[in-house]
Amino acid sequence: MELKKRTAEQRYAALGIPREDRRSREAAIAENRDCFGAPAALFCYIDHGMGPAQRADLGMYLKTVMLLLRAEGLHSCPQMAWSVYCRTVAEVVWPPSGLILFCGVSMGFEAAAACPDRIARGPAR
Repeated sequence: MELKKRTAEQRYAALGIPREDRRSREAAIAENRDCFGAPAALFCYIDHGMGPAQRADLGMYLKTVMLLLRAEGLHSCPQMAWSVYCRTVAEVVWPPSGLILFCGVSMGFEAAAACPDRIARGPAR
């Protein structure tokens, strides 16, 4: 079974959603669009001409931002799912031409009751 499929199964199991409950699975996916209830979101853009090395740089930058948020008592969640909605986000934030939406990052205080069990990490390569 491919890694993406195994990860999805682990996530839905942690949320208590059985595989055959399509409506609940779709609702869980839709929470991305609500930033999982977070009060703030950061949308990260990168120049269209940048390659894998610069995308890795952006990932390291975002990790630093997320660590700084934790130091201030906040939680965050990087969301690659936002890249699917790049046109909709662009209608709100009006990015300069030549930039592409890399990801979103939801930010706020942890809602401890809403946090499911953590899922396992993928194998090291």
